[in-house]
Amino acid sequence: MSVVDELARAGGTALYLQRNYDVLRRVVADSLRRRGLLLEPLREAVSRHSWVRKLLWRALPREEGVGLHGAFLYVPPGLRIQAPLTFCFVVSEAEQLVHNIVVVDEGSEVLMTSACASTERGEAHKGYTEVYLRRGARLNYVMIHSWMRETRVTAKTGVEVGEGGSFTQFYTCLKSPSTLTSDSRALLERRATALLSTLYVASPGSSTTISSTLILAGEGSRGEVLARAVAVRGAALRLPTRIEARAPGSRGHIECRGLQLSPDSRIETAPILCSLHGGSQLTHEAAIGKISEEELYYLMSRGFTEEEATSLLVRGFLETGIKGLPKVMRPQVEAVLSILARKAVG
Repeated sequence: MSVVDELARAGGTALYLQRNYDVLRRVVADSLRRRGLLLEPLREAVSRHSWVRKLLWRALPREEGVGLHGAFLYVPPGLRIQAPLTFCFVVSEAEQLVHNIVVVDEGSEVLMTSACASTERGEAHKGYTEVYLRRGARLNYVMIHSWMRETRVTAKTGVEVGEGGSFTQFYTCLKSPSTLTSDSRALLERRATALLSTLYVASPGSSTTISSTLILAGEGSRGEVLARAVAVRGAALRLPTRIEARAPGSRGHIECRGLQLSPDSRIETAPILCSLHGGSQLTHEAAIGKISEEELYYLMSRGFTEEEATSLLVRGFLETGIKGLPKVMRPQVEAVLSILARKAVG
């Protein structure tokens, strides 16, 4: 059975696998290739397509020293793909710098999964992803990462959502690194929508900053930022969020909640709303707390151990953060909830 057949059988349609700077596997189902879908190393795409070069560092500030080591994905107009297009990046030695560009053309709908990881010798991973959604395009983007504790991680995502387009991003780590800086920002044109959703459990003694920014640049654009974060022993976690309304009829909402499982953990939320037009509507909710002792004792009275009861309560807390996610994303997201809950008490 071919690799394509195996992917199709597993529900996948395309795969891009890169270890350090070597592309180990690049597979696209024949049905998608015939319809014009492109999945190739960014360096090849820039050399073959002059228009791709014009997209470099348009959605993100330029980072000096970052080359063309990453993936390029182009989805042609009118293509609806429900099975995931999967990107895998592994750092197994020294530092890995990755630059990806994703273009979803008019009226297309795509589910994309990013799986990034490190081995014991992977010292640092820096990933920069630019996403361009053209008119009426929809992208559901699931990022499920797993890092060795020693790895230093920087992840930045810049998105431009065209008129009537829709962008949904879900971000989580199965194993969090000692230091993580994540920054996602999206600019929305007329009647475009976006949801940035984060579930994160900070490992003991780790330092994490997860930033989210929405720019409501077009009339009638709408955006929401949801975050659920858990801090355990000695973890320090910052969650700065910002929504800026620049057009009439735009609406934005921030909901950020933190759960502290240890008295020496630290969580800082910083929601910022900025309205540059009187016809916009922006709201926010932020809360930090601990597990309810009453709920914990109730579950223990029903036969659960303290660890089992805590895990159940953490899962319930995290589960409230996936509201609003499209159904197509839920199987992948729900699969990680139990893992995160166990790690929070492990």
